[in-house]
Parts: sequence; structure tokens; C-alpha cells
Amino acid sequence: MWLVVCLLLGGFWVFAASSRSGFDHWSTAVRGVLGGLAALGLASIGYGLLQLAGLTLSWSFIAEGTWPALGGAVMVGLVEEGGKAVGASLATLRGRLGKKTVLGTTLVVASVFAVAEGTLALRGADWPVAVTRLALGPVAHGLFAAPFAVALAEAGGLAPGRAALRIGSSVLLSALLHGLGDFCLAKAGWGQAGFATTLLAPALWLYVRARPTLFLRWAVGPSAHSP
Repeated sequence: MWLVVCLLLGGFWVFAASSRSGFDHWSTAVRGVLGGLAALGLASIGYGLLQLAGLTLSWSFIAEGTWPALGGAVMVGLVEEGGKAVGASLATLRGRLGKKTVLGTTLVVASVFAVAEGTLALRGADWPVAVTRLALGPVAHGLFAAPFAVALAEAGGLAPGRAALRIGSSVLLSALLHGLGDFCLAKAGWGQAGFATTLLAPALWLYVRARPTLFLRWAVGPSAHSP
């Protein structure tokens, strides 16, 4: 039953993300699913390498709230966002895809990663908590992936070196957002507000990018339009 719920939720998010890609929806969905599974595999390899190096990242360690715990949370973000970025890059290698297609494919990758990770991590947990986290996980992972999703979508018009620099720095920003989000989520009290802030920041950034004129009018105020 748990696997059926996971497949249904995963299918919903894949459909929702691929339907806005502006390209062949089925192709976007398939490439995104394969990229998301590849991202999960890469993240698993990353965690395995960290364990071999003697660094085990656990939720209890992050919940300690110390500076090393914050560093561990950012490391989690780097492993997972790095995996998603590579998965999204592999999924969008084909030809010259439009910006909407790259963004849609990256969102599918993030959604599949979130659902697949939740399927493994939440198995056996209380149903209300598990289903809620599984249903909303793609939202958080999609917002954390926003910086490198935009960078990938706009990389086609840049020189290779500049594109690599922009994508690399955007992955670091995504990792920082993810790490801060996990660190806040592990804390009681103010942690929930902190986690909401880490999700709100990329959402507002995307809104401003999509409607720059509207935001400029709001920022300047009505006085700028007075004679």
C-alpha cells in the first residue's frame, strides 16, 4: 500500500511539472524521471563516500544545533542538490531545449528525487506524517533547486566557462538554502519559521524575475508616478 501511495504521488508531481514544460510532455516526463533516479543514485554514492571518510550525517546530529551541525546540514544540501543538478544536466543534454523545457525537466528531476527519497526514508513512519511529507517534499526540493534550474535554462546563451561558473555557484546557493532549511527544520520553536523563510526566499526570487516591472512599481511606490 505504501508503494502504491508513493507511485500515485510521484505520478501526480511528474504530470504537474512536465505539463508546463512547453515541449513534448511525455519526453520531458521520461527524461525527468530518469534524471531524478540518477540524482538519487548520485546522492547515495555521495553519502557513501562521506561515510568512508568517517563523516556520518544524521538527523540527530543536525538537531544538536551546533556550528558543526550547521556545517553538516549544508553538506547534506551539497550532496543532494549536487546530485539533482547533475541529474538535471544529464536529462537536458539533448539538443537545444527551450528555457521552459529545461525548467520543467529540472522540476521533474527534483520531484522524482523527493518522492523516491521519501519512499525509502519514510517507510514505516506514521501515515499522516509520512504522507504529508511525501506529498509536500517535491515543493521544497523544487524551490531549493530553483537557482540552478534557472542557471541551466539560461546557460545556452553563455560562453562555456561563464555558464559553468554560473551553474556551479547556483548549485552552492541551492545547497546553502537546503542546508539552512534542514537545520531550521530540526530545531523546535523558531525552526518552523526559519524553514518557511528558506522556502519563501527562492519563491519570491522567482516571482520578481517573472514580473520585474510589477515589482519595480511596488518598490518605487506611487510617488514615482506623480507629476
